[in-house]
Amino acid sequence: MDRIDVAAGLRELSAAGFADPYTTEVIEHALMRWMRGEEEQAERGATDRSFYGIDITSWRRVLAAARAAAEHAAQQGEGSAA
Repeated sequence: MDRIDVAAGLRELSAAGFADPYTTEVIEHALMRWMRGEEEQAERGATDRSFYGIDITSWRRVLAAARAAAEHAAQQGEGSAA
């Protein structure tokens, strides 16, 4: 399971130009599925264009931002605990 910062992913989604509330909901759900270890299902749902999904490149951009933000936050937390 990966660390995921859902809020950071949604900010990146908005930065990529996606503002539809249904798309935001679909991507939020996909990020949470990814966080639970359901990677394949998350990607399928996120990129299902017939159900408010986005293109694969944008999904990977959103996912990368969510993962990077979560990893950064975890490293900051580990550094302050030492």
